[in-house]
Amino acid sequence: MQQRGVRSLQMLAGNVGAGFRRRALLPAVFYLVMAVLVLITAWAGRALWPQLAPLVLLLCAAMMGRMRSVRRRWLGVYLSVVVLLLLLQLPWSGLQPAGVQRVALVAMALALAQVLIYTVRLLRLAQTLQLQADDLEDAAILALLPPQAAEDARQWLAGDERKTAELSEVVSLSVLYATLQSPGVQRRRLRRVLPG
Repeated sequence: MQQRGVRSLQMLAGNVGAGFRRRALLPAVFYLVMAVLVLITAWAGRALWPQLAPLVLLLCAAMMGRMRSVRRRWLGVYLSVVVLLLLLQLPWSGLQPAGVQRVALVAMALALAQVLIYTVRLLRLAQTLQLQADDLEDAAILALLPPQAAEDARQWLAGDERKTAELSEVVSLSVLYATLQSPGVQRRRLRRVLPG
């Protein structure tokens, strides 16, 4: 058992930013698939951009739809661009292959930029939340907790290990809620990043 002077509720709240990042961002597999698809598209050359662009756009749409689960308006835009790219590839569209290639390149660049910008915003917000969580003292964290959880936290500080897993979850969620409500997190920034 650890001594009381060594324990701190910061130990339980230390993963607020990482937890937020884990919940908000997609698994690394999606980013890996995206990177492989972009490398294949770049390697294949200009002639295959129009054929590969719909795949890139659909993956970007799936990623944005998952990260911003409430805001579905981008899905319609992505699907419209995919249909437009497919229609422009038909012989009767009247557009030269070089024109279709440029449209495909611009569409892929815009979609990838949106995913990248949104991912960076989520990472910055997670870092800000963790920095604010690190600034909270044990007394402030105890004040955030519901009465039963605060009593469990006091017992944990005294050396009781029985409810560590539950307490860790409650402390993390309470600190996350408090940091999201704090003045250091700008409302405008939250609206751009969080769904809803």
